[in-house]
Amino acid sequence: MSETSIIYNYTGKVDLKKTDQLLMRLKKTDAFLRLQKTTAKRVYAILVECLENIARHLASDITGLGKILPVISVRSENEKIVVRTSNPVPVERTDTIARRLNRINRLSELELIELYEEKISRKLPERDNNAGLGFILMKLKSGNRINYRFITVDRFISIFELEISVNRYIMRKLFIDQTSSSPRVILDPERRIFEISGESRPPDVGEFYGEIMDWLKDYSHHLINTRDDSDPVVFNFDLEYFNSSSAKYLLDFCKEIANVQSKRKDVMVKWHYEDDDMDMLEVGREMSRMAKFPFEFIPKGKE
Repeated sequence: MSETSIIYNYTGKVDLKKTDQLLMRLKKTDAFLRLQKTTAKRVYAILVECLENIARHLASDITGLGKILPVISVRSENEKIVVRTSNPVPVERTDTIARRLNRINRLSELELIELYEEKISRKLPERDNNAGLGFILMKLKSGNRINYRFITVDRFISIFELEISVNRYIMRKLFIDQTSSSPRVILDPERRIFEISGESRPPDVGEFYGEIMDWLKDYSHHLINTRDDSDPVVFNFDLEYFNSSSAKYLLDFCKEIANVQSKRKDVMVKWHYEDDDMDMLEVGREMSRMAKFPFEFIPKGKE
């Protein structure tokens, strides 16, 4: 059963003065104050861009545009905070808006960052530049697709409905660069990239893996206590070699993943190995047996 609660609702005129008032009211609501700090900042940033876009459209002198009132809502829906807006736009602007949003939805995070840098570096008319930047920033802050549709009112006006969500709980990321004796570690919940790769024989194995295990315990708690209907969380191990000291921590890591899997059944391990490296394959099988958790074994070049 879905759980929905209203954080903020508004129907009425939107201009720059009203935008300031609405944002101040949002920041004082109890529901907003209870949000995780990073989540609250992202919701706030998205709402700023939405309100400024609406204010720009309503500044138009198109006949009848101001007769349809904008609607803004911020709601908690399961594990996401969803921002929805509805406002009138001139019909001739709908194709331009749709093209921008379709392009932004197709781009990866890196491509979006490059597009953002390109736009702020170019000298364009302020209105044209800001409109594109607003959508880009919304997508970057959200990490999720921007959903939208247009409802035709007449040959002059359409209603532009937009929806974008932010994950309610945002886990910290952990990145450790690879060295000659320690593996590369990427633990990035937002991009859903979880990888330990390279050679593992760090000088202080307890210190190296202690930080990783602390992160995993936090993330395990998050996974167990939140509902998420997206694809399984996949942990990738792509190790060339690991010593006996590292093996203990890697096994503890896998046991923690197994604990999560037993409670939510959408977590998996992919164990990568060279096609002719039977030792690494057998070590992975033994690790899977001891963790009491089935791995997927993937020979390199056949992923």
